[in-house]
Amino acid sequence: MTQKQAIATQEIIFNIVLGLLFALGIFDVLYSFTGAYAHLGLLYTAAHVFLNIILFLALSFIGSREKWALWLFLGVIFTHVGLDVYVHAFDYYKLLLIVPFIYFWVKLK
Repeated sequence: MTQKQAIATQEIIFNIVLGLLFALGIFDVLYSFTGAYAHLGLLYTAAHVFLNIILFLALSFIGSREKWALWLFLGVIFTHVGLDVYVHAFDYYKLLLIVPFIYFWVKLK
């Protein structure tokens, strides 16, 4: 495999990870409006969707190779976890978002 092919493959993987995170965010926003979070209150749903919108912003800038967007992405992850802990709805699967952060951090270094 030549150097150009390796770079092209890495670029494709980077874009696939971004696309999957966008799809996960869209699913999460749509799932928020199904009433699944109704028992947590209306403000939780609003804050949850707002954090997902900021996550979309961070992912957009990560896609354009802005390094500061990594810290925005990490901030959204920890704010999401903090909100979930506050309303007693914490799930460990949200901590899996640290894995794409580490991947992006290595790629944009």
